[in-house]
Amino acid sequence: MSRAYRVSVSESLNRIVHAEDGVCSKLELLPLLSREETAGLLAAELAARGFTQEGDVAVRVEADGVRVAVDVTTGDVSVTLSDETSVHLVATGEVRTYSPHESEAVRTLAREKARANLEDRAQDATDALREDITRRLEGRLRDLKAELDSISNKVTAEALKVRASQLGTVEEIHEDAATGSLTIKVRV
Repeated sequence: MSRAYRVSVSESLNRIVHAEDGVCSKLELLPLLSREETAGLLAAELAARGFTQEGDVAVRVEADGVRVAVDVTTGDVSVTLSDETSVHLVATGEVRTYSPHESEAVRTLAREKARANLEDRAQDATDALREDITRRLEGRLRDLKAELDSISNKVTAEALKVRASQLGTVEEIHEDAATGSLTIKVRV
């Protein structure tokens, strides 16, 4: 009768897991002016709201880590959030054998089981971090959408004023901040 042996190996894993999520959109800007003129108006409005210009892209990083980037020439908007966390995991791999002569091969098998368990748990930690980032980003998108809509409306209003002055003499401008309506009287 054979005797059963149990070989147990403990492995640990220290890793920094990184996750990122983001969403892309586009500002709805009417083609009232040339692309360059619209880009100038958009860049000025974004600068007034705390964005810094990096080439054709205006960027602002929020206090909570949300990064908002707007390409002023195309109106493309990118909102991203990334985070990382350190995970310290320990797992045990256990294998039963009936032959004490195969101890090294059994230890290797137990070590592989432990490492596979650690990799699965590290992937679970990465997935949990990604879900947390997605949840946090979705919460911020509502506020950002309102701000981006406001920026789009402001740039469109400024573009209308410039276009009206190009068409003739502007006699009267009425703006209602509460409703966002704009009336421009132009003499052609």
